[in-house]
Amino acid sequence: MLRIITEQAEAQTELRRIGDRTHDDEIRAKEALVRDILEAVKRQGDRALLDYTDKPVQQTLELQQLRLSGLELDAAYQQIPKELLDAIRLACRKLEEFYRQRVPKSWVQFGEDDVVWGKRYFPVERAGLYVPADKPPCLSTVLMQAIPAKAVNVKQIVMVTPPDTEGKIDPKILVAAQEAGVTAIYRIGGAQAIAALAYGTETIPKVETITGPGDIYVTIAKKMVYGTVGIDFPAGVSDLMIIAEGQANPIQIAADLLAQAEQDTSAAAILLTSDRKLAQLVQEQVNQQLQHHPQRIFVEKAIAHYGLIIVVNNLEEAVELANRFAPQYLALQVSDPWELSQRIRHAGAIFLGNSTPKVVGDYLGSSSSILPTSRTARYTSTVGVETFMKQASLLEYSPAALKKII
Repeated sequence: MLRIITEQAEAQTELRRIGDRTHDDEIRAKEALVRDILEAVKRQGDRALLDYTDKPVQQTLELQQLRLSGLELDAAYQQIPKELLDAIRLACRKLEEFYRQRVPKSWVQFGEDDVVWGKRYFPVERAGLYVPADKPPCLSTVLMQAIPAKAVNVKQIVMVTPPDTEGKIDPKILVAAQEAGVTAIYRIGGAQAIAALAYGTETIPKVETITGPGDIYVTIAKKMVYGTVGIDFPAGVSDLMIIAEGQANPIQIAADLLAQAEQDTSAAAILLTSDRKLAQLVQEQVNQQLQHHPQRIFVEKAIAHYGLIIVVNNLEEAVELANRFAPQYLALQVSDPWELSQRIRHAGAIFLGNSTPKVVGDYLGSSSSILPTSRTARYTSTVGVETFMKQASLLEYSPAALKKII
C-alpha cells in the first residue's frame, strides 16, 4: 500500500529515513573483500579475473572469451526485433545530436601587452563503461554513457557487463552498445571488472575514466580506485520525486511511480501534492495498476518500504522538502513548471510539465539516466560530455608584459 502522510513532522522523518538508506554497515562489511579483489587483479592481471567470477560462469569461460567476438556481436542483431533496432537507432541519433551541441569549446582571450589566456578541452584516451545485468536490461544505461563519450571523440570506449550463468549477454545490450559507439565489450562484472578497467590486464586495457552504476561491490570498488582513475560518482539507490497540483493526471503519476519502483526493491517513489483528492486518486491508481503488474512482488516491496505520498500545504513546502531530499529524478507536474524549477537547487534531472514522463528523459530527452543518487545531487552532476573530457589552462606573456612584472 502506498501510504499518504499529512503531518509535516512525520513527512520530514520519513524522507530522512528514505534518503539515508545507504546500507553503510553492509558497505563496511564488504570493503575488505573488495580491497582483496582489487589487489589481486592489480598484481595478477588476467589470472585473478575468473577467480572472482561466479563458478557457473567460470566453468564455461576461458580468458580468451572475455572479449566478445565479432561473430557474437553480429549475431546479436539477428536476435532482436526490427522495431527495437529502429528505436535504438532513433534514440542514438537524437542523443548524439544533443550531446555534440553540448561539447565545450576551447577559447582564448587577448589582454593588454599581448597577454593571452584561455582554456583548452580535450577527451580522455579511453573510457570504461560499467553496465549492470538488469532484468529487463536497461538500454538507457548503455546509451547515456557511450554516446557522450562518442560525442567528444574518445578513441576507445570499453564496456564491461556481467554475463548470465551460461556466459551470455542480452543481445539488446550488445546491439545498443554497438549502435552507441562502444569499441570493445567484455563479459565480466563486479569489483573485478572495475579493477581491470582501473589497472589494466593482459586482456582488458587500462582506462582513464570509469562510469556507470552497479551493485554494492561495484560502488565500493569505484570509490577505492578513484584517484588511480576518474569516476562519475559512487552510484547508490534510485529515487523519483513528483511535485503535482490538482490538475495533474493521477493515472500517469501512478504509472511513473510504479515504473520507478520496478527498477529495484530499494527504489524510492514519492509524490508531493497540496491536493488531497489527487493524493487519494493516485493511491487508488497505484493499487489498481499493481494488480496486473508483471513484477508485482518486487514493486510492492519497493512501494511498501520506500513509496510515499505527502500532502503539503502549498508548493513552497513541496520545494523545501525536495531541496532537502535532493532527488535523482524530480518531476514538476504543475501549472508553471518553469517558474517552479527556478527554486529547485538540488536534483539530478528535472522533468517539466504533465507531458514529460520520466521514460522520455531516459531515452529521448537527453537528460541522462546516469544521475547522482542517494542525495549526492547536492554536490555532483549527471554523466555528460564533461565526464569524458579534461581541461587545461592556456597562458602566454609577451616580452613586454613579462618585463612589467619582474
